[in-house]
Amino acid sequence: MVEKTSVIRRFLKELPNLRESGIIDSTTEDNLQKHFEARIAAAPSPQKYFLLALSVIGSVLIAGGIILLFNYNWDMFTKTTRITIAFLPITLGAGLSIYTLIAGRAQTWRESSAVFTATGTAVVIALLSHIYHTGGTLSEFMTLVLLLALPLLYIFNSITLATLYTLGLFMALGTWRESTSLPMVFCLLAGILPFAGWHLYRDRSPYRIWMRYLVMGLAVFALTAFAGKYSPGLMLFTVGALFMMAAMTLQKRGEKMRRNPWLLSSFFFLLIILSIGSSAVGNIFAIAQPIPEGILYFWLIEGIFLFLFAIIFMVEYLRKQIDFQRVMMLILILIALACTFGGIFQNDHIYTRLALNIYMGVFGITLLIRGCRETNMLAFNGGLLTCALLIGLRFFDADIGVLARAIGFILLGLGFIGANIFFSRKLAQAKSTEVNHVQS
Repeated sequence: MVEKTSVIRRFLKELPNLRESGIIDSTTEDNLQKHFEARIAAAPSPQKYFLLALSVIGSVLIAGGIILLFNYNWDMFTKTTRITIAFLPITLGAGLSIYTLIAGRAQTWRESSAVFTATGTAVVIALLSHIYHTGGTLSEFMTLVLLLALPLLYIFNSITLATLYTLGLFMALGTWRESTSLPMVFCLLAGILPFAGWHLYRDRSPYRIWMRYLVMGLAVFALTAFAGKYSPGLMLFTVGALFMMAAMTLQKRGEKMRRNPWLLSSFFFLLIILSIGSSAVGNIFAIAQPIPEGILYFWLIEGIFLFLFAIIFMVEYLRKQIDFQRVMMLILILIALACTFGGIFQNDHIYTRLALNIYMGVFGITLLIRGCRETNMLAFNGGLLTCALLIGLRFFDADIGVLARAIGFILLGLGFIGANIFFSRKLAQAKSTEVNHVQS
């Protein structure tokens, strides 16, 4: 919204020039000015967001103070009083929620109602557990809280609660000393997926951009909870290829960088795991020996990722948008599947390293070619970085002295800078030629 407001303000400054050039008349100028000034007035200002943030911080401080007061005097209360205090937040939250739904209040009220009621749920569970000394682990507590908060997510369509829910998923894993219930963790993740998919799919969703950031957190959670149950490398490469494919689709539509967070994050993610997989550190596709239940949920999550990748790939194919970079993502998944199921790779991973080294080189070179052909600085630098990293890693693997490595890295750095200078001049020359062609 802030970006649209700035665009409108720039357009309003151009209205006098358009009138003086004869493109529009004075009546049209007045109508356009009134229309867009009304839109600016209706748009929330950055100051409102700042005041909202201050209000949230102030509310948290007040709530913290109240909790400390009750905690200081907790032993003085009777059990009945303690139970009453425990149910007070959720009662207030339920009352606020009912009023918000019946009165049809704005989204700000719906967000507050969802968060307040979910917080009240967490408070009553924690206090009742303390009063009756039921015990339990962090994982069990967060699992129960998230299960009860999930309906509120859909009832109020709350992006704030969705964000808190995503953070709570990591807490549902508990600590390293606790045993996590895989069926419950899977259900918690599956519960938010329709909400995320709906807002990603809808073009008019006000949460669409933020949801692109949020689903990266969900993917990290899936990797944390399930990747190590069978073959970490397979799920890592599948997630990287999926987000890169989706990012290329958004880039093709002309989405700006901050509206397309998947592009750089997926590229660097792939670069890291390719570097690890192509080195002599170990076999990233080594199959663990978990319990059968772990394998089941691994393949359920991996199947979701593969299904989403197939859907995006088929849609791009039907739109005739398939290029070599997208095919490279498909090849990466096929390599990961082959390395996972190939029994020979489990004992000696030299073939895995060789395949990933070749892939990394081809991927970097094709990005360089694409950057030069399309005069795309981002693709050019991506290819240059991939090739430079591949060469640098092989320097560490080779039996070369420190002096030779130092000279090699200096030459790589000079080559990187020189290539960027050359490409920048080429880009400026191409833009100058385009401008001259338009003027002529």
